Amino acid sequence: MGKLITITSGKGGVGKTTSSINLAAALNALGKEVVVVDANLTTPNVGLHLGAPIVPISLNHVLSGKAKIQDAIYEHESGTKVIPSSLSINELRRINHKKLCQA
Repeated sequence: MGKLITITSGKGGVGKTTSSINLAAALNALGKEVVVVDANLTTPNVGLHLGAPIVPISLNHVLSGKAKIQDAIYEHESGTKVIPSSLSINELRRINHKKLCQA
């Protein structure tokens, strides 16, 4: 069974994205399978940092019921898998927030 590590803060600019990406890279280098989920729905940056700022299917699509979670997983060249959030305000409006709590 997998483990869940959450990096969170109520304040922006404290290094959540940088810490998440570096931790994922370190675990990936140790042979662990890693999926980074960018659940920052208002200012997502994981995709930007990994060179995939705009993707066809994001966490927002999964939470709004438009896509399956497997379809929102992208593999970075490092081998780390990512589920990015959308930068689109329109996508944010369509999210079923109850699904976020279930995920």
